[in-house]
Amino acid sequence: MPRLIRWLQKKRGDRRTGSNLVGNVGEAVFYGALFLLGVTALAALLTAHVVQPAAAWYAVGFGFWCVVLVLTSFVILGGAGVLRTAFRIGFSAERRSAMAQSANRIDLVREAVPQPKDFPTLPSHDGLVNSPGTELAYRLPASNPTGWRLLATTIFSLLWNAVGCVLFVIATRGWLDGNVNWFLTAFLIPYLAICGGSIYFVLRQIWIDAGMGPTTVEICSHPLWPARQYQVHLSQSGHIAVKSLSLWLTCDEEVTYHQGTDIRHEVRTVYQEKLYERADFGIEPGIPFQTECTLSIPPTAMHSFQSEHNAVHWWLVVRGSLAYWPKFERRFPIIVYPGEATAAAEKRPVSAPASSRIHARGRSVLSEVSA
Repeated sequence: MPRLIRWLQKKRGDRRTGSNLVGNVGEAVFYGALFLLGVTALAALLTAHVVQPAAAWYAVGFGFWCVVLVLTSFVILGGAGVLRTAFRIGFSAERRSAMAQSANRIDLVREAVPQPKDFPTLPSHDGLVNSPGTELAYRLPASNPTGWRLLATTIFSLLWNAVGCVLFVIATRGWLDGNVNWFLTAFLIPYLAICGGSIYFVLRQIWIDAGMGPTTVEICSHPLWPARQYQVHLSQSGHIAVKSLSLWLTCDEEVTYHQGTDIRHEVRTVYQEKLYERADFGIEPGIPFQTECTLSIPPTAMHSFQSEHNAVHWWLVVRGSLAYWPKFERRFPIIVYPGEATAAAEKRPVSAPASSRIHARGRSVLSEVSA
């Protein structure tokens, strides 16, 4: 028994903190069971009166509506609890606070960084500077946050299982009454298999996201200019054993073109540089791993670019290899403005498209396709 207690909670001086991983999974299981119980009981109560009103074992009255109200509250509380758990896991506390503040106020103050008139294809950086950091000036938003994927998966699982519970109650009532609907029974077998798979996938995703925790990247200034140095702060939370954790600076070129009647879209990484890497260490709950490194955009680098058929995107990419967990990659967009070398090259007449001048160190294959 003491071993189980130590596994569920950890002593920190005079305080005891519970396991965040076990707590989130247990909370999701509790609210999910409450939701399924409410849906199943409500379906059984209503179908008994709808399918065979003469054989119903209850009378519609004050007591009936009280039971319906209680079961409906089970459905609402259980579904809202599962969604709340999924939302809390996918986003850090600072991120949720920033989202709440931005929803309650109108941002009338913009960064006083002018958009260069000579480069109208530069993407806007307004969405990257509206979240202040705790260590450096700005906290970069993740381009592929796991919270939205988990939230969408949870909503799908709730709706799918709610319908599955109703169909299961109808099929079971038919079996008990001797009026077997074979088509519904045959349809229900694969449907319930998908229900079980969706529950397993949601719990597995909650287990992974709660164990790994959020990844945050902060930067001292934005937008970025070539040939200048910037400080980058990396923070990784969770309760995991890390085999390797690295931070990369990458540049991707996107090309959209027509090939006959088809529209092709290709992405190629044309530049990458490792900024930081550490191997074989552990991250404890409530004590995130934090580090800082220096970032420098090459002087002859192509700036961020966005047009109808071509785009150049710069990223800060966090890649991790974990023990007993799948590998993960989280990308944070940055905007690079034209430097002196790039600006001088842009003013010279050239025959090749802008996407072919990505970087002086290499030539992009995609530029040949787009040309």
